[in-house]
Amino acid sequence: MGVGGLKIAVVGGGVSGLAKAYREKKKGNNVTLFEASSCIGGKIATIYSSGYELDLGPVTISETPSLAQLIDEMKLEVIEASPLSSIRYIYSKGRLHNVSRIATGSLLSTGGKLSMLKAMFAGKEPREETVCSYATRRFGTQAYQRLFNPMMNGIYAGNAELLGARSVIKKRTPRKIISLKGGIAALTKSLAAKLGDSIKTNTAINNLRDLDQFDLIHLATPAFVTSNLIKDLDPQLASALNSIRYSNVTQIYCEVVPGEKKFDGFGFLVPSEERMSLLGAVCISNILPSKAPDGNMLFVLFCGGDRPYDFTSAASDAVAEFNFILQPAFKKVLHIQEWNNAIPQFYVGHERIVDRLKSFDRRISFGGNYVTGVAVGDCV
Repeated sequence: MGVGGLKIAVVGGGVSGLAKAYREKKKGNNVTLFEASSCIGGKIATIYSSGYELDLGPVTISETPSLAQLIDEMKLEVIEASPLSSIRYIYSKGRLHNVSRIATGSLLSTGGKLSMLKAMFAGKEPREETVCSYATRRFGTQAYQRLFNPMMNGIYAGNAELLGARSVIKKRTPRKIISLKGGIAALTKSLAAKLGDSIKTNTAINNLRDLDQFDLIHLATPAFVTSNLIKDLDPQLASALNSIRYSNVTQIYCEVVPGEKKFDGFGFLVPSEERMSLLGAVCISNILPSKAPDGNMLFVLFCGGDRPYDFTSAASDAVAEFNFILQPAFKKVLHIQEWNNAIPQFYVGHERIVDRLKSFDRRISFGGNYVTGVAVGDCV
């Protein structure tokens, strides 16, 4: 290994790259992180407007053991979500339905509920299949349209007719919903501070030959960037990486005051069958009251994503749809954030691409949300 440990290059300054670089530096290795832009943190940022704290990108984080350890080492203060975070709704056929009351509630018809009983007797399907195929086969068409489809909208802003069930439907223990004092960006800022001058911003790596002097290379870049970096080493794998689609999402923060309909939950999701611009909304002031001035309500709306039909999304339409659904006393839009290439889409066959990355080259490793999962806790 030599004096000073291994020389390690990390390419990409999002939360995945920052966490990897921090841990390697902690081991005593000589780490350099390269970020093409002038900013560190990727799609995580925290801004302030009219007394509100607005998290751009992820608006809450689900705690995992690796994330909890990082937060502890960064000495950050955790803010736990209120009990209202357990109350989730889906908007369907003109009303909001409480998801926790599937068996007795109004989201599914009697026939839809009976169809869900099929899951008790459905066998395993050996072939790879889409979320649409999996959910329809096991739980029925209505359960797919009104439950699984909006869940995929909420997590991936994706088309459930293309997303692979094996990649996106996984059994896992419940995770605690949290935020951080100073916003979610407190995590990326703290990691960057620990790395100090190990970070080289405005430094694009266009060819892996530029990193020949390093013992190990970790690529924490989006799939399409990684594709370009490895195309000379493995054109076939590079082509597979370049085929990974990313959905575009618009994030709209709105200040409202309570209107005709009181909202008592985390948020709501909208199925594709409603043909709305709105994917869903989260009531930040319900679950994280400290992010809003006393007595005021803060919602963040999401629109865009991939749909199983031709569709053009508009932020103005999403705001109008939100007002129609909740009838709030709308005050103003605080911030609109458009994210291009926001969320990787795990289509059927995605797991095979990730498996190929694991056996690519002993000197080169891969990270980022298209490898480990789209949640912050999975990325670190």
